[in-house]
Amino acid sequence: MRLLSAIEAYITLKRALGAVFSVDVAILHSFARRVGDIPVEAVSPEMCQTFCRGKGPATRFWERKHGSLRSFFGYLVGRGHLAATPVAEPGPRIRSNFRPHIYSPDELRRLLDATAGADPRGHLQSWTVRTLLLLLYATGLRVGEALRLRRCDVDLRDRVLSIWNTKFFKSRLVPIGKQLSAVLERYWNERERLPLSDGDRSTFFVTRTGKAIPLARLESAFDRLRKLVGVRRSQMDRRQPRLHDLRATFAVHRLIAWYREGADVQNRLPFLSTYLGHINVSGTQTYLTMTAELLGEASLRFQRYASPVEELPHE
Repeated sequence: MRLLSAIEAYITLKRALGAVFSVDVAILHSFARRVGDIPVEAVSPEMCQTFCRGKGPATRFWERKHGSLRSFFGYLVGRGHLAATPVAEPGPRIRSNFRPHIYSPDELRRLLDATAGADPRGHLQSWTVRTLLLLLYATGLRVGEALRLRRCDVDLRDRVLSIWNTKFFKSRLVPIGKQLSAVLERYWNERERLPLSDGDRSTFFVTRTGKAIPLARLESAFDRLRKLVGVRRSQMDRRQPRLHDLRATFAVHRLIAWYREGADVQNRLPFLSTYLGHINVSGTQTYLTMTAELLGEASLRFQRYASPVEELPHE
C-alpha cells in the first residue's frame, strides 16, 4: 500500500465518523509531499522524526504533527498494513500556557455598548453584531453553530434552538430564556426586511445584503470592536481575547452562579457539558479556567463545608 492512498483511506474513515480533521489532513498531506508517495513500509522513524522536528526550537506544532502521524500509523498497524509504527514514542511534551480569556461583566458591557457605534458602511449591521454577541454569551454556542442557524431552527414560542450536525455529527436542543428570546425576536423583525432566499430555511443571521455571514468576517468585526473598547491582555501577549472565548466565559459564569446559589456543582457539570454539546465532562474542562472570582466562590464553599459546627451548650 502506498502512502497517498493510505492517507486518503484514513481521511475518508475519519470524516465518515464525523471528525472535522482539517489540520490533520494538512499535516498528513505535508508529510506525503516531504517523503514522497512511497510504500508505507518504507517510511522510517528518521523520516517521521525529521518531519515533526522541523527547524528551530520545539513548538506545540511539533507535538501536533507527532500526534497526527502517531494516529495515522496506528490505524495502518491496526488494519494489518504495517507490522509496527515508525513513529517514535514517547512523543514530545511541549508545555502550553494558553488559557481562554474570561470576559468580565464590565468588558461585556463595553463590547455591547460599542456595537452601536460600529461602522455603518460595514458588511455587518450593528444590531446583527450585538445580537450575535448576546446569543454567544447567553448560550455558549460555538460561533459556527450560531452562524449556521436557520429561521426554522429558532423556536421563539417554546424558546428552543435546534443545533444540527455540529462536531462529530451531533445535534442537540438548546433551551433559552425569555430575555434572549425577546432579543432574537426583535432581531428577526428587522431581519425579515432582508431577502429570505429559502423561506423558513433561510439563514437567521445575515449581512446587510441578506447573505450568510462568513466566520472570518464576524471574527474581524469583533477584533475591531475589542480593540476599540480596550479589551486586551498584556501587549506582550500575542494571544489576545477571541470571539470564541465567549463560550468559555459562559461556562465559567454559569459555574460562579451555581456556587452562589449553593447548588451541587459536581452533579450539575454533566448538564453543562450536554448544553455545550460535549460528549462528556472532560470536554468541558477546557473552558473551566480558574478566575479569581470562581476561585473565591469555591473557597467560600469549602470554608462553609470545613468550618466546625459549634458545640451545643451543656444543660
